[in-house]
Amino acid sequence: MNSADLRYPQQTLVADYLRAAAGVVLCGAPILLLDVNRWLAAFLLAGFALFTLFLVRTALRHRTRFVLGPDTLCADGPVGTLVEWNRLDRLKLSYFSTKRDRSDGWMQLSVGSTGGRLIKVDSSLEGFHDIVERAAEAAKATGAPLSDATRANLRSMGIVVVGQEEL
Repeated sequence: MNSADLRYPQQTLVADYLRAAAGVVLCGAPILLLDVNRWLAAFLLAGFALFTLFLVRTALRHRTRFVLGPDTLCADGPVGTLVEWNRLDRLKLSYFSTKRDRSDGWMQLSVGSTGGRLIKVDSSLEGFHDIVERAAEAAKATGAPLSDATRANLRSMGIVVVGQEEL
């Protein structure tokens, strides 16, 4: 297996930058330009802080590339880390629904190897399915425990980890 260089799509990043900038401006401008009472100012300041964090997160995602190799998954960027597949001890696949009927949403994969930090990627990342497949193979090989929710989310992607099937 060759290494794959994976990044978040430009279209996704631009949309996130626009959302973050709009939030920063809409929450920050009234504080700077108007005389608002302290309760409203506190509310706006909290929103400003959240949108600023979202902007920083988007910038980090923009600057990070993921290298999927036969032995590792590497997050190469400002907050980089490495997961060694043969030492995988944590795998969690979560689904976040945006509709009550769960017909729309996104997935987030968290993987980590012994002694290392977690790598978290979401389903908008190009090659997300490939990473999930490789992580599932590694979980099978290392015997990493999988939650019921993770197994169900893997099955929804057409991936079954042998030995981790639902009883």
